[in-house]
Amino acid sequence: MNWLTYRRQHRVRRLLRTRRKDPLASLGKLSAPSQTLRHEKNGVRQRFCLGIVSAFLVFSVAACASLPDSGPVHEGQVDSDSRNPLAQLASGPIDGSSPEKLLADFQQACAAGTYDDYGIARQFLTSGTRRSWHPQTQVTVLKPKTELKLTFTDDSKVATGSGQPVLRVNQVGMRQSFREEETIKYELAKEDGQWRINSLPDGVVLTNTAFKNAYSQRNVYYWSSDHRFLIPDPRWVPRKNIVQYLLTALFSAPTGDLEGAVSVHEPITKIPSNLVTVQGRKAMVQLPDTLRLRSEMEMTRLYQQLRATLLNVAGIDEVTVSQNGKVLPDPSEQPAPVKKQMMLGVKNGEVIEESDTRNGVFTAAQDLAGEISWPTPGPVGTDFQVAIRGGTELVRLQRGKAPQVLYRGENLRVPQVDPWGWAWTGDASKPGDLVAVNSNFQVVRVKIPEGEKWKIPFFALSSPGVRGLVVWQVGYSFQGKMVTVLRGEDGTPTQIVLGNLGTDILSEVTSAAWIDSGKVAILQPGATPKIQVLAINSYDDSFEAAPKSQYLVPNPPNGDVQVVNDRGARLGHIQQSWRVLENGVSYPTFAGTR
Repeated sequence: MNWLTYRRQHRVRRLLRTRRKDPLASLGKLSAPSQTLRHEKNGVRQRFCLGIVSAFLVFSVAACASLPDSGPVHEGQVDSDSRNPLAQLASGPIDGSSPEKLLADFQQACAAGTYDDYGIARQFLTSGTRRSWHPQTQVTVLKPKTELKLTFTDDSKVATGSGQPVLRVNQVGMRQSFREEETIKYELAKEDGQWRINSLPDGVVLTNTAFKNAYSQRNVYYWSSDHRFLIPDPRWVPRKNIVQYLLTALFSAPTGDLEGAVSVHEPITKIPSNLVTVQGRKAMVQLPDTLRLRSEMEMTRLYQQLRATLLNVAGIDEVTVSQNGKVLPDPSEQPAPVKKQMMLGVKNGEVIEESDTRNGVFTAAQDLAGEISWPTPGPVGTDFQVAIRGGTELVRLQRGKAPQVLYRGENLRVPQVDPWGWAWTGDASKPGDLVAVNSNFQVVRVKIPEGEKWKIPFFALSSPGVRGLVVWQVGYSFQGKMVTVLRGEDGTPTQIVLGNLGTDILSEVTSAAWIDSGKVAILQPGATPKIQVLAINSYDDSFEAAPKSQYLVPNPPNGDVQVVNDRGARLGHIQQSWRVLENGVSYPTFAGTR
């Protein structure tokens, strides 16, 4: 036995002899020379206690951070759709609070309201008002880095809150109108000697940060009018119990601009609170008795709607449907469609492809027989790709073959291809000229009744082919307006209907493109180029464009705005800054996904 081993065993024996007397002292003897024991004994005791508290806190926070939105807790499950409730802490009213303090604490309790069903927020109200207040009616979201500003009357019984909203949504996540500056009136009264809120409007007002902590933007899906494609309808829903709120939105009604473009069941007027139960990664939907499924086909379509809406939300990877306690069979048993990544562009005079399966030349320069711009991928799963040749021909691109002319005209716009296989273009200098052409050379001129007398320099179609943006030119000014495409039973486009969402009069526009199925961007040049983003049921936005931006990239992946500058570099607007993604590819266009 060497000396070091002997010393270790000797110190262990000393520890065992002294543990009953003072376990903390024995730790001190192991960690310090005997001449400093008195000075370090208290420090060791404090570190020991602090270590226990720290370990407890780490365990507690980790446990809270893994709480799912609904259903039982599973160890190690991480839910990207949830926010840690610790980020939404709130407490009830404090005795003796002034009116100012009471309302300030009430705003914080409202921010935490989706996590406790506004139970704490109601404590700030008088007993009568608690029963009549409906906080879920609407949410008003204030501009970033701003809060509700409160002013009080001399007697402190009436307060007026003022703020500048950027968004207002109703209880099913649809965008509502709002003024540039909104005011809210609160009346206060004393109850049992304490200030309480006696009168206030329904709904809540949240800061931008609190809203994004408590709400998530997700799509619910409806069938197109011909039942061929699922159309996404973006909504803001609470992260807590997100699955229930999504189905509540789905079974209520689609957003108004989709009227006539989608097929829906009759809205359920009273949606049960237990519409869906989550166990592990399975969502079990219990349909109300009032919802009638008249055929196997309707059941198949409903299953596909629910899958598109719920899969990958809160970690869900399986959906079952029951009614009257009986599980309904899924006739399709089809997995969710896999999104395909594909981009076409022009490089060195050739059309090139970048996709999940292949990269390289799509159509060689000798086959193109002219200058090509805006090669555009067609519907997922097809070989229908198109481009503009020489500004006067809409051509079909075929791998390794010469392009096929589909349509001839003047000043043809950037083509847009919808899931039905219609390629949209038209003369940008001719008033009201909007043309759709399919692979069978069928040409349809689609009318916009309200805008037939104006030029249409830009028309951008969302990836599901239902929503669009028309940019008109009136004199030297431009005006953008959201539109909806209506179709016949075979999917043929028949009419364009104007929506309510649009832009102010713009001095100039150089490009317009959809960023995802719910957002469209407009590039405005000038001394300080700007990009304006219009959104369905969400925030509009604007920010400075990358220097010398030439045009926007349609359907970029991940929903990040992308542009191409005058040097041929493709840049992405990622985390509020511009980053170079690729060089040397002109007119990059990504395939639209559904």
